[in-house]
Amino acid sequence: MRMFLKLMRMLQRQGKFKWLDQYAPCIEATTGEAPKISSVSRMNSRKLGRTLHLLSTGERVFAQLALYHPRLLDLHEQKMLSPTPCMHPLWGHPLAIGLEFPSIKGTLDVAGRIGFKHYEIISSESGNKVRLPFPYVGDLLIYLIDADGIPYAVNWSVKSSKMDFEERRRKKTKTPAQQKRDRDLEQGRHLLEKEYYQDAGIRTEQVFTGLLDKEVISNLDLLYGFHDRNLGMDEALLSDFTAKVKRALEAGNPAALVVKMFSRRWDNRDKFIARFYQDIWSRRLLVDMFSPIAIDRPLDLAGRDVIDVYASLFERGAK
Repeated sequence: MRMFLKLMRMLQRQGKFKWLDQYAPCIEATTGEAPKISSVSRMNSRKLGRTLHLLSTGERVFAQLALYHPRLLDLHEQKMLSPTPCMHPLWGHPLAIGLEFPSIKGTLDVAGRIGFKHYEIISSESGNKVRLPFPYVGDLLIYLIDADGIPYAVNWSVKSSKMDFEERRRKKTKTPAQQKRDRDLEQGRHLLEKEYYQDAGIRTEQVFTGLLDKEVISNLDLLYGFHDRNLGMDEALLSDFTAKVKRALEAGNPAALVVKMFSRRWDNRDKFIARFYQDIWSRRLLVDMFSPIAIDRPLDLAGRDVIDVYASLFERGAK
C-alpha cells in the first residue's frame, strides 16, 4: 500500500509535466519522503524561480555548479525515469519548437535489452494482485543552450565517491555472494539509466564530490548564500560599485576598500558586501574560484574559469 501511494504521488507530480509548468521533483527533501540516510537540503533558486529539493551533499554541490553555468536553462532534480516510452525531456520547450529529438524508449525496454530485472511492486487496489513496474529516479538532469542557441540536456548521476557507482552499501560487511549481488544491482542500475537517456541522445555523466576542487566547492556555497538577496538599491549605484570593485581588483587592491568608500557615503555596508559576492556569482566579476574568496584580500582576475576547467561535465551527447 505504501509503495503504491508513493507511485501515485510520483505520477501525479511528473506524469503530465509540460514546459512552462512549475517543475515538481518526484521526491521532496522532507523527513516524510527522503530516504532516512539522506543529507537533504532545499535551495531557493532565483534563476529557476523555485525551491530545489536535494537528497545528498553531492547533489547540492553539483546543483550549485550547474546553476553557476551561464548557459543553464533549467535543472530537474529527482526526475522520474519513465518505465514506458515517452517524449524527449526537451519536447515542448519554447526553445525546442521546430527541433526534432529522439524519443525515450523507457526503462522496461532498456531492462530487457541489458538483462536487468526491473523493480516491481504488487498492487491489490483493483481487488486482484497486479505487478506494476516501479519507476527509478535520477539525480540531476540539467538543460543547457549551446553556442548556436540549441537546447540540450545532460544527465548527472551523483555519488559521494567514484567507488559508490560500483557497489551498493559498499561499507557494510558482506559475504562474497552478497557483495556480488550488490555490485550487480548497482552497476546494472547505472547502466539502465545511462542507456535510458542514451536512447534520446542524452549523455550521462557520473559525478562525485572528489571531482571538484575543495576551494571551488566552498566558494560556490559561499556565493550561493548571497545570490538571491534582495538589495533594494539604485541599479546605477550598484553598477558603479561593481565597476570600481573591478578596477580595484585589477590594481591588486581588495574589494573591501571600495565597500568602505561606498558604505561611508551611502551606509548599507552589508548590502555592498552582498553585491560583491553577487557580482562573482553572476560572473560580472570573474575571479579565481580555486583560491579562497575574501573581500579583504586581493583576488586573481586572470585565474582559471571553473566553467572552462569542468567543461567536459557539460558536454552534450551525440546529436
